[in-house]
Amino acid sequence: MKVARREFSPTPATAAQARDFVRDTLTEWGAGQAADDVVLLVSELVTNAVVHAESVLELVVRRLHGAVEVVVADRVPERAVPQAGPLTVDTAPAADPGRSGGLGLALAAAIATSWGVSYSKDDKAVWFRIQDEAAEGDEAGQDEAPGAALGPPAPVRQPRRRPSRPNPWAALDAALSARLPLPDLLDRTVEYSRSALGGDAAYIALATTDETEWDLRAATGLTDDPWRPFRSRTEETFPSVAPAPGAIINDDLMIARAHRGKLAQAGMRSLVTAPLIVDGRITGLIGVASRRIRHFGDTAAKRLQDGADRIALPIERARLAEVELARRASLSFLAEASDLLTGTLNEHMTAALACQLVASRLGSWCAVHSTSELGTTRLTHTMHRNENYNDVLRTLLTELPPPVQREPRPLWSREMLSAAGLVDELLLELAEGPAISVPLVAHGQTLGRMTLGKDADADFTRDDVDVVDDLARRVSSAMENARLYAGQTSMSEALQRSLLPAKEKEPAIPGVDHAVFYRSADERTVVGGDFYDVFATDGRWCFAIGDVCGTGPAAAAVTGLARHTLRALAREGFSPAHIMERLNKAILDENTSTRFLTMLYGEMTPLGAPGQGMRLRLVSAGHPLPLRLNQKGEVDAVGASQPLLGAFEDVDFYTETMEIHSGEVLLAVTDGVTERRNGPDMLGDDGLTRIFANCSGLTAQAVIVRIDRDLEEFAPGGHTDDTAMLVLRFL
Repeated sequence: MKVARREFSPTPATAAQARDFVRDTLTEWGAGQAADDVVLLVSELVTNAVVHAESVLELVVRRLHGAVEVVVADRVPERAVPQAGPLTVDTAPAADPGRSGGLGLALAAAIATSWGVSYSKDDKAVWFRIQDEAAEGDEAGQDEAPGAALGPPAPVRQPRRRPSRPNPWAALDAALSARLPLPDLLDRTVEYSRSALGGDAAYIALATTDETEWDLRAATGLTDDPWRPFRSRTEETFPSVAPAPGAIINDDLMIARAHRGKLAQAGMRSLVTAPLIVDGRITGLIGVASRRIRHFGDTAAKRLQDGADRIALPIERARLAEVELARRASLSFLAEASDLLTGTLNEHMTAALACQLVASRLGSWCAVHSTSELGTTRLTHTMHRNENYNDVLRTLLTELPPPVQREPRPLWSREMLSAAGLVDELLLELAEGPAISVPLVAHGQTLGRMTLGKDADADFTRDDVDVVDDLARRVSSAMENARLYAGQTSMSEALQRSLLPAKEKEPAIPGVDHAVFYRSADERTVVGGDFYDVFATDGRWCFAIGDVCGTGPAAAAVTGLARHTLRALAREGFSPAHIMERLNKAILDENTSTRFLTMLYGEMTPLGAPGQGMRLRLVSAGHPLPLRLNQKGEVDAVGASQPLLGAFEDVDFYTETMEIHSGEVLLAVTDGVTERRNGPDMLGDDGLTRIFANCSGLTAQAVIVRIDRDLEEFAPGGHTDDTAMLVLRFL
């Protein structure tokens, strides 16, 4: 917008000076054919002011978007502007300053796009606006070159009939037909409304989805800073007592509270508003304000309502489309959040993901507190979009834990920070922003709370709050799953440890170097079915390795029964065959879930002095036979396979006896080793034999490491079943 201003003394030459001033100004600005109409009206209005006001005159010319505005003001408000009759064929405009009456208002009504008279305590002003295509191009960056001459003058107006008034909403109709995005359409609407009514400011507010609050989406003339939309309550949006159909003209008393005083702060003195009505429902409000008291009359109110009726339905359609896009974006965000949150079963990782999701879309920072079963709360994770704030944010949340707060407002006051000794500028900046703190609850149990905030110059919308509530429910569910998984894992690991002998309690066997190995399948929450045991009795050293069909608590019950029964019977001095018979009967008596068990059990006694070998008595009840590696690197299977345990009642087991000499190595494994697969290929007994044959000269532990390494090379990551190994190296 361009402005030119000048004062004139009330002399007979004033009209001519005013004409020259306006014409020179419009020539400099590159005005179009409207320049002649503007000069004509200025001459008539200045002449009237000189004759009737006899005071210093102020002439203001403004170049607006698509129009030229002129204000002629004098300092004698008590002298009303003389009213002239309608312009007819018998009257013609004259510039004679001695005449008693003027045609200024009649000409303004005939020529101007909009016009009016404003009175204040110190002055009165007559203003008018005339549409100008050159001014439209100037706003778009298409100014004529400096010094360009004005176009040809408009044809002389014949006073035979009153010319038709141009449509004040023509530019608005063009914008509506262009189907602009909602923000652009709102910006154009406030500009055209201000121009059509000759106001100094204009704004438009739209109802929120639940119609309880109003979003002030676009405005012009209210602030010198870049405009930022904000949300207000109904009583702050409508200057009248309540929303009502029809335009309303308001005075100073009502403006003070409208839109948190922004109109009054901008110096506005009068206001006219018109509601946007769709299907009998008020969906918005458009207002035009002026710095002058009583600037608007009934004509202006009707004109504004006409504009409101034009834009109500297109704006509501565009708003609903915007709401639908936002809804889809929220659903997409929540769906992505669910995928990420359900992909982890670690509570700390869940908190970290929640903070990252919030900081990426909903707020500037986020923090998650977790609450234990004992009711103690601790800060789990924090994240600020600006990394420089992370440390101070953690300090603030640690020193002053936030309370649960669903309404967006600052969580801490300056007094609270000062009392806690927190006077850092960054802390004060964080505390001034609006924030929300929502509880994390799952199945009636409070798991913690999630707190998020924005910068001081930002705000949460109602849609933001709804998305936060939905996200909090998903975070709560993920945290509950993580806690259940952690509890299940801890229980399973404890049970698994109870089914295997402690390393520090394994006996030292004279003349024998032994090593054991166990690895469960990938599921940490499932108790494996494989087990091993090494223990000593009176003069004997016993070992066992077994595999229960299946996994889980039922398999663990069979494992515990087998291991403890085996030890009890061995200490009673029973033979391996008798132990297997008693164990088989015990499993059949206790097992109601048809869980079978394969087991290799053996007892060792020295052949003579240490280092001369061992006498071995063993039974292989359905278990893979042990392999023996001699000093020549030859591998053979030891013993014979007998029926598995827990399958048949009438089963006879027999004890096999053999001698193992010094330098030989005995290997016993579960089927998790031999059934290791790489696609369609399975390792099998032959594959294990080849691996074991390359273990000559290795210690028992080195044999374990070599086999485990070769298994990984054969099938990387293929340990889908529990695996157990037992190595006895006879020195």
